[in-house]
Amino acid sequence: MTDTMIKASATWVIKGSDLAANTWSNASFHVGNLAQVRTTGISNHKTWPWVQANKYLLPLDPANPFAPDAQSTGEPYLDVAFFHPEPEVLQPLRDNLRAQVQDGKTGYWRSPDALNMALPSFTRIAVADQDQAMLDYSFKSYRSLKARTFNEFTGLWSLNVQTNGWAVQGLAKAMLALPADHPYRAEYAKTLRKSVQTLRFLQRHDGFWGSTGKDSAATAMITYAIAAGINAGVLDRETYLPHVQKGWQALLTALDADGTLGWVAARNSWKPASAGDTGGFAVGSFLIAGQQLVPLTPGC
Repeated sequence: MTDTMIKASATWVIKGSDLAANTWSNASFHVGNLAQVRTTGISNHKTWPWVQANKYLLPLDPANPFAPDAQSTGEPYLDVAFFHPEPEVLQPLRDNLRAQVQDGKTGYWRSPDALNMALPSFTRIAVADQDQAMLDYSFKSYRSLKARTFNEFTGLWSLNVQTNGWAVQGLAKAMLALPADHPYRAEYAKTLRKSVQTLRFLQRHDGFWGSTGKDSAATAMITYAIAAGINAGVLDRETYLPHVQKGWQALLTALDADGTLGWVAARNSWKPASAGDTGGFAVGSFLIAGQQLVPLTPGC
């Protein structure tokens, strides 16, 4: 398993497209890249130079300074700060999140994928800084989004299966960032449980999840979220581990001989994916899924 993670990340940094851009997709890849480093101890030495080239900045649009997509860059900055704790690495992220809290409006998260793009960074900065106001603000934003886009009866978020993947991946990340006894953690875990109770029945016979066919991105995200839930003790291992294992085996079939992850549907798209479709964000989710699977499958 760890060898596969190393191969997938190494292949992307050699063959991936638009690698230098400060984008949400590259940010998602680098979150996974550092998860691979921390899991295997093997580094390709690509994330720190990417962060430095960005000058630690978020790719903000002045007309929409609190867009979740731009804030997603903050997550790999948080991860790289483990190795490079210089204050300037996180200062632009801190400034932006604090400004949003000061603004006070909770309607900036318009789509469920904001739970992955923004909620983890808000939660991790708030926990690190012991900033209760930031924790409260992000929780209110989550509740506002949930009221608008979550179906309490089905346990699913609006749009499609990949959108649900983004949502549960972000909830799992935020849950892991909070202390075990924190009430917000309990709420995120409750919603995660409700979602995956339905998502497990939407897993295809071949192990993939997808809206109009198999989608490695959705599969990696949901596999990560379920595995993280098992590791955190909020999902029943006996019930859910088979779905994790089936999802991982499906992802392995999507890797070609060179280590390129195929069958990646475009973000939140209804267009079917093909074997030649790939993307950095999906590779990132594949890598964090692997990180969560390692303790569930010792020796692999």
